[in-house]
Amino acid sequence: MEPGLRLTERYRLVERLDDGGTMEVWRAWDELLGRPVAVKVPAPAGAGPQRRFRQGVNRAAALSHAALETVFDSDQTRDASGRLVSFVVTEFLAGETLAVRLRRGPLAASEAAAVCGRIAGALEAAHTAGVTHGDLTPDRVVLAYGDAGVDVKVVDTGIGGVLRAPAGGGTEAADVRALGAVIAACVAPGASEELSALAARCTGPDAPSAAEVAALLVRDEGPPNAVLTALGTGRPGALPPPPPPPETPRRGHARLAALALVAAIPVTAAAAVLLSAPRSPAAVPAPARTITAPAPRTPPPTASRVTDALGRLRPIVSRGYAAGEIRSDVAIDLDNVITNLENDLTADRDVDVGGRIAELHDKIATRRRERGLSPGLADELNRVLATVRA
Repeated sequence: MEPGLRLTERYRLVERLDDGGTMEVWRAWDELLGRPVAVKVPAPAGAGPQRRFRQGVNRAAALSHAALETVFDSDQTRDASGRLVSFVVTEFLAGETLAVRLRRGPLAASEAAAVCGRIAGALEAAHTAGVTHGDLTPDRVVLAYGDAGVDVKVVDTGIGGVLRAPAGGGTEAADVRALGAVIAACVAPGASEELSALAARCTGPDAPSAAEVAALLVRDEGPPNAVLTALGTGRPGALPPPPPPPETPRRGHARLAALALVAAIPVTAAAAVLLSAPRSPAAVPAPARTITAPAPRTPPPTASRVTDALGRLRPIVSRGYAAGEIRSDVAIDLDNVITNLENDLTADRDVDVGGRIAELHDKIATRRRERGLSPGLADELNRVLATVRA
């Protein structure tokens, strides 16, 4: 993944935020609803972990609690090597992780109780729904700072453990043990006998449930919580505002509708999470003649001419997919190549346009030989590309 890439013609990747080892986390822009979102992509893995990841997303999307991260969407795309990879779209949280906050020192006892009480409440809601977190650490807790105070958000519930554990996910007892470790990390040794005893109990043989921990820690302050509001006032510096939309002009809704055919996806019954599947290859006749080799490279044409040609390629790809003249993976691949070149031109990067167009010619020729698209569609795409050299 790279900045500027547009997933399912809706989510534009803006900035890579984190790499937790099992997932890339990106700040992105939802071009359909005009809002910032987070896009999470699991590290390359086999079919088993990918399937478990999608199942975890389905479970997470069905959860609802103030301290649980909200899951908006999920889908699949192709990576640079052509492999099908899943991703999940969640709310964007402006703040810092609990791990980052603890590097500046432990919390006061009242702050630790308030934060860990929220975490325990989130786990209680998940466990009641039959969902475990599986990878709870201070890195999986976000302190989202706002004008009204601090929101404590537990992220990656039902998702974090599926790529680590062979069977996917974890147990409620493992979540409670992890909660005890988080409580212990939040307070300085000797600062609170009650919290230290609770942390030890969570990791011992007579561990309480998440609901019991929540009942012990959550008081009746009610929202907004004064303790958490005070915690927010001690944050370093001013946090950046929610990200603005990318500078690249938005495409029209007609284009969104047309390109939706390229990434057409069914809706699952569980929580209406979107998961696409590759379309079966279209049956096309063998090429009647070999494709004309691209002309020798010439000095790069103007960016406006290239951008115009790229814009004309998209409807051809969409129409071909709808007519069964191009496989879904080939359509996604070509669309990603077109998008990446558009982004480079828009950002005024030093681009070997002639070389990139020649590579696109070669890709079309290769996919045609593999019967990934019909000869007629390949010829139509090449005719548009030929105008760049004219």
